[in-house]
Amino acid sequence: MPETVILVGGYGLPDLTASATRAVGMARLYRSIGLDPIIMGKISAGEPPPSGPTETVVDGIRCIDVRRPMPGQSFGRYDVSSDSVAAVVAAIGVRNIRAVILYNHPAIGAFRILQAMKRLKVPVVIEMADFYGWEGSKVLRNLYRLFESVLKKDVICRLADNAIGVSDWSVARLPARNTAKLTWVVDATAARWTPVPPRLARSDGRRRFLYAGSPGLGMVKDRLPVAMEGFDRLATSGVGFEFRVVGITRDQYLADRPDHAPLLDRLGDSLTFLGRIPHAKALGELRSTDYSLFFRRNDRIANTGFPTKYVEAASLGIPVVTNPTSDIALYLTDGQNGFLAPDLSAPAIAETLRRAATLDDAALLDMKAVCAASNPFDIPHWQAPARAFLEHLRPVR
Repeated sequence: MPETVILVGGYGLPDLTASATRAVGMARLYRSIGLDPIIMGKISAGEPPPSGPTETVVDGIRCIDVRRPMPGQSFGRYDVSSDSVAAVVAAIGVRNIRAVILYNHPAIGAFRILQAMKRLKVPVVIEMADFYGWEGSKVLRNLYRLFESVLKKDVICRLADNAIGVSDWSVARLPARNTAKLTWVVDATAARWTPVPPRLARSDGRRRFLYAGSPGLGMVKDRLPVAMEGFDRLATSGVGFEFRVVGITRDQYLADRPDHAPLLDRLGDSLTFLGRIPHAKALGELRSTDYSLFFRRNDRIANTGFPTKYVEAASLGIPVVTNPTSDIALYLTDGQNGFLAPDLSAPAIAETLRRAATLDDAALLDMKAVCAASNPFDIPHWQAPARAFLEHLRPVR
């Protein structure tokens, strides 16, 4: 009987959050190397009622609600308690557990899970895919998030002694003695990740660009206002394009950047805000674009993680326009399968957008063919490092 790995996090299943997409991909990776994965996440918007249901199946993976994993019972809050995880471990049987893997788990809850698993002699893995930075104007909230990030990296990882990072930059800074880089994993045999046959998004020669995601408080995360300023320069120079924005409305954008009202007016019908839409529909928008676009500051926050936006675009064969952060330069070659802006200045962004927008039809189709030819995030690329990591699991200190 295969050993079980339990993936624990605040995943909004099946695909309400990027972390849920990652969890399903990682679970399928673990299954491909002979393990039995279980995801403990949120299977509904609210906590399941006492009578259930408390489980579901996503892409063939058993998923249990982390807030109430078993019907008819009450548990402590998963973010500050080990109750729900310990209950699932006990139900499966300690001897059948290979590891409990905590994804960006709140520090208090992670510490208590470590204590519980140390008593049971079950290895714990800390999966660090984010390092929270300063967002918005809430000082106490930001200070707490920063403290949590430092605590998880410098203390929780050290106690677990097993850690997964998603970039070379982050893995080099993890204090655990057993580490692995598992950037992102998708199952390319799944219908949702079938690459798009190379084709042009529009028949009028204009290139379509897409931003899809949550730009964060103050739109700091993906530098959407910087992209807007670049497109404004492009439009002023007479270059045609279409820019579609998923995840935010025009009013929401202007609530953060009222000074951009004239700029949005100048862009006119070249710019479309679609607001929040279901993930499946967002993937549909991605399939029908020429370029996926986002920009990030080259800082600790960006370098600790790896953008889901890049993974999704690369998996669907869509070129990406961005700047080099994290491990992006390992996958994106400027002019071959996308475009890299040298910095985040408006002139640099505008010039990068101009290169993408003026690429001729044949060259763009060739670029899309390159993107569709292979998926660096497909399961087989990550099986060897996953096996090696799981074969050297260390006990909780």
